[in-house]
Amino acid sequence: MLHASQLLKFLWGKAMKHVVYLKNQTLTKALNGMTSYEAFYGKKPNLAGLHEFSGKVWVHTTAGSDGKSEIG
Repeated sequence: MLHASQLLKFLWGKAMKHVVYLKNQTLTKALNGMTSYEAFYGKKPNLAGLHEFSGKVWVHTTAGSDGKSEIG
């Protein structure tokens, strides 16, 4: 993911967290076709808000009183 997104190597830890999160949301044979999330919580995971790793986001800045944001 880091190579494909062309991000810096210091983000390796964040990439690993994202991979583990995705792995826990996908089906596995060990749980008879359930996800790890589903086995633990008893319900299917909601992936509606899932974003691509390294996707652009808007970050709120506190500079000024007009509530600006910048891309992050």
